[in-house]
Amino acid sequence: DDAYERLSGIADAFLVGERPIARRVDDSVARAGPFGPMVLRRSRGYAPSVVATFPTRRPILAVGADLKNTVTLVVDGQAFVSQHIGDLDHYAAFRAFTETVQDLCRMYEVRLEDALVVHDVHPEYASTRYALELPGERLGVQHHRAHIASVLAERAMWDTPVIGFAFDGTGYGDDGTIWGGEVFVGSLESGFERVAHLRPAVLPGGDAAARWPVQAAAGFLVQLLDLPDPSAPPFNFPERYRQARELARKGVRTFATTSVGRLFDTVAALLGFTRGITFEGQAAIWLEHLARTAPPVQPYPFPLEGRELDFRPLLAAVIEDRLRGRDPAEIARAFHEAIARAIEQVALQHAEAEGIRHVVLSGGVFQNSLLLAHVKDRLGAYPELIVLVNRDVPPNDGGISLGQAALGAIAQR
Repeated sequence: DDAYERLSGIADAFLVGERPIARRVDDSVARAGPFGPMVLRRSRGYAPSVVATFPTRRPILAVGADLKNTVTLVVDGQAFVSQHIGDLDHYAAFRAFTETVQDLCRMYEVRLEDALVVHDVHPEYASTRYALELPGERLGVQHHRAHIASVLAERAMWDTPVIGFAFDGTGYGDDGTIWGGEVFVGSLESGFERVAHLRPAVLPGGDAAARWPVQAAAGFLVQLLDLPDPSAPPFNFPERYRQARELARKGVRTFATTSVGRLFDTVAALLGFTRGITFEGQAAIWLEHLARTAPPVQPYPFPLEGRELDFRPLLAAVIEDRLRGRDPAEIARAFHEAIARAIEQVALQHAEAEGIRHVVLSGGVFQNSLLLAHVKDRLGAYPELIVLVNRDVPPNDGGISLGQAALGAIAQR
């Protein structure tokens, strides 16, 4: 019935099975990447299967994030990650989420009263609200620490110290602001200390800034001096930018953020992506494809000032080159190189200061294979450093539940 309703204007015919669907399972998506195979959506053919072994006998249920949701159930130390469920702001996906939790617990004979239930610390996540209504003990885990933990959990690296980069679009931070450009030092056993991050910007209008790159841009560009008129050529920003900039200036409906994902959106807007997006990550994907058409270039300045990666010199250079008429593809390539060089500089600083050899990259930004290739080229020049990325679960929020479960296993020891 759902297919008839939603696809009747698209499909010419329907081939319908006679049996009801017992478990909703999407097709999986994987690809070859600079560091080996990468799973982008883990579903049919992969799930549910054991992806890690944990040092615990107690059952653990980790309910994941609200975007690209998966859940992880740990039974007798074995971590089973569910199929991709989807975005929980859609009713059908949330219903599939609750059915998947019940299905897994029934399949492996787990009583929720006996389990540790692990959830994101975001108080408004649908998955968090669901977890808080379940019986038994509950534990909140910060989003970006779960990203780093997912990489280490895949490899059973419980006490290995790492420098972890968690770059994505959004996640609830320790201070209640929107994180997304975080650097941590630590291990699963000792915990992860936030040691650096992107300089804070603001998101005018909140979540709407994630759907309109020019709106995200307003929250970054408001910090630049002598800014040219973005509504004039070559930028041609629409009226939405001016409205968002007014919100940012007045501090009305604005939220602090350190999101690298929104920084990608800002640069995409400056290079011509001034419309709204029709799917998550569209502007960043557009920017990556644009950069691939350019030859290697020198990176833009993206300095580490204290504990903050300062985006202002980077954006000022992008704007200056755009006004000079530089090829937008070269600008996009120089931006990617700037992110990679910043990762190199921060990693080297902490590797030398604390004697750490392992560098972890996780979060949705690291689905960008061009960025990963640049990072591999730079860190590959240091044979003492070992770079780790997700391999069994996605680097996006589809891997969050595994990281949550791993941190939950450590917390109860």
